[in-house]
Amino acid sequence: MLKFIHIVLLSFSMTQVIAQDSVLNRVIFIGDAGEINFKQETIIPLAADLILKGRTTVMFLGDNIYPRGMGLPGDQEEVETAEILRSQYEPMRAKGAPVYFIPGNHDWDRSGKDGLAKIRAQGDYLAQQNDSLLRLIPANGCPDPIEIPISDQMVIIAYDSEWWLFPYKKDNPNHECACNSEVEVLAKLKNILDKNQDKMVLVASHHPMQSFGIHGGHYSLKDHLFPLTLINKSLYLPLPVIGSLYPLLRSTAFSNAEDMRHPTYKRLKQSIGKVFEGHPNYIYVAGHDHGLQFIKNRDQYQIVSGSGAKSSAIKNNKKLLYKNAKQGFVAVDMMLDRSTRITYYRYDNHGIKEDFVYCIPLRK
Repeated sequence: MLKFIHIVLLSFSMTQVIAQDSVLNRVIFIGDAGEINFKQETIIPLAADLILKGRTTVMFLGDNIYPRGMGLPGDQEEVETAEILRSQYEPMRAKGAPVYFIPGNHDWDRSGKDGLAKIRAQGDYLAQQNDSLLRLIPANGCPDPIEIPISDQMVIIAYDSEWWLFPYKKDNPNHECACNSEVEVLAKLKNILDKNQDKMVLVASHHPMQSFGIHGGHYSLKDHLFPLTLINKSLYLPLPVIGSLYPLLRSTAFSNAEDMRHPTYKRLKQSIGKVFEGHPNYIYVAGHDHGLQFIKNRDQYQIVSGSGAKSSAIKNNKKLLYKNAKQGFVAVDMMLDRSTRITYYRYDNHGIKEDFVYCIPLRK
């Protein structure tokens, strides 16, 4: 019996090795992980265990620090917010993977007046670690799209979508930015895309182009009955009438640029979409809505991985190939046959569970 168990375990181990050997490169995407809680502390080290030495890149998709970004120098929040960042990157850097952070709206002071100062502070803190494989991209509150080569077959193009939506002054005279306007950002995105026509392109930002969560204007029955849970998950005060008014007011009188129905967000989506229109091989990757979604709209794919620390409801839709409101993350693998394998992992019983796998062949 012991011999049989040994053979089974050896066979499983060999299967795992073969599966890993078929992966040329891996990118782990975790969004909205900026709050230390039990599930966040569980899934991040377990995500780090999926790092393949020399073949893995890790990207945090914004809202890296809740609730209002990095504490400014001298503020009492400075130490606490630094600890929130460390909880995310230290397990990954310990395994040798490069780690990139993209800014989100909470990193920009929850779109508040200190946003530019706070996003600079986050970048400065990471730069002070004197680690070339640990970066905020783009840095210094610049909107510059950043090209991250993963391999000869795959590239990430990352940009700061909150810069587009930020409602306060964002002029940056003390820092040299490659781009200083939306037109220049779009031109640089196009330039990077043109350089990588034959690759799978992962377009990474905090804000998704499609979503069926709250920011996409989709609310659950719980949101209608207990609207205060959207502010504090423990506030289960039944307000059915007010709860039903809240989604309507949020999309009209109290509209917010962080929601997809807002004109500024719509302009962002249309502008970015035009750049990548017609490119045969690209996937949008974002966070923002707190859940896991995989969306296919015609031949266009959208990954939403926004549940590193939080979770919220996702409405059903025929475009959703997968959804889960639990905390988790996504791994994107470039395979030996040049297909792209997308794997969703969710929190499960003090661990993680591989919950959904989808393969996309390279189109020519």
